[in-house]
Amino acid sequence: MLGNHGQRRRDDHCRVEVADLMLYGRDLERSALDALLDGARAARGGVLVLRGGPGAGKSVLLDDAVAAAAGMRVLRATGVESEFDLPFAALHQLFRPVLSYMDRLPAPQESALGMAFGLMANGKDNRFWCRLPFLGCWTSWQEDRRCSA
Repeated sequence: MLGNHGQRRRDDHCRVEVADLMLYGRDLERSALDALLDGARAARGGVLVLRGGPGAGKSVLLDDAVAAAAGMRVLRATGVESEFDLPFAALHQLFRPVLSYMDRLPAPQESALGMAFGLMANGKDNRFWCRLPFLGCWTSWQEDRRCSA
């Protein structure tokens, strides 16, 4: 296979031999993940839903995609069945590093984010409000990281 996977194979022979055995016959899925990463490199958004039962190889495909994302910032969360009813469990894992930027948000956004993570008393369900504060915190975090690099 050409592209990102081909480049990685030349760089990391030992890891790829094992990964190739575990990913045998998964070229279609790997190509879809490569296309998503290529889009991200070109500043195009995208989404991919990866479904399958236990042992279907979802984690191995994601590990392979992370390896192909060299030079990119990767955030990752792990779903746990016991957290199924917690609406923001995965977002809490992803955005824990940016929570210190909440004080830079407008008050309604800070409140919505605080309620989502249980940092403030929950008066009502604000799950649709949360996209704005996440974006605001994320943007501030990225700006600070660029300045310090």
